Amino acid sequence: MEDTKVFDKKLAACLSEIKTLNIFNDLESVGAARHDQSWILDFFNRQVAFDGNDFVDMNGDGVTTAVKVALCNYLMKCPHEKDIVSNRMVTFREFSNVGPLFSRFSENTGKIISTTFSGQLDQLKSRCQSIGGTLLDTESYDLSVKFQALKKIPIFLNFNDADDMMPANAVFLFHDDAETYLDLDNLALLCTCLTGLLIQR
Repeated sequence: MEDTKVFDKKLAACLSEIKTLNIFNDLESVGAARHDQSWILDFFNRQVAFDGNDFVDMNGDGVTTAVKVALCNYLMKCPHEKDIVSNRMVTFREFSNVGPLFSRFSENTGKIISTTFSGQLDQLKSRCQSIGGTLLDTESYDLSVKFQALKKIPIFLNFNDADDMMPANAVFLFHDDAETYLDLDNLALLCTCLTGLLIQR
């Protein structure tokens, strides 16, 4: 994770830029709902308010600077005219130009889930449901779950528990058009955030 000062600078730049854009009259298109002088975004089953100056969790929980940067970029990058949504699923590695970012992504997400929940399938299932995950029917994995990170960015977790032949394995999937709505760095951050939510005790 980048140094806090770096994210502070990124957030200041994002907030400055977002104020120059004419997006505040059309945020319904990105899944935001008007509430008084703010817009409410659903973020991993949490409601986060944005008033143009800052992001605040409606339940009083903290919102990290890194998450604020991701939300800013989502609001600025999200296309308003895109009606057709791709349903083709890809791993993070399959995005173009992912390069060395994949190694850090894997270390901060799938490997942590695999290690933490090896032999703990029921516990992982319970954690997924507790943070709003939707269990999916599958014969290919021991567990498959859909999380709605943001309105236009679902994230899917496929997990196979350890057996006599193979160690536990967790893989995150995205719709192949996810980059339309958020850049790779921030997509990786969303999965890192999701991983943190899952391993909380």
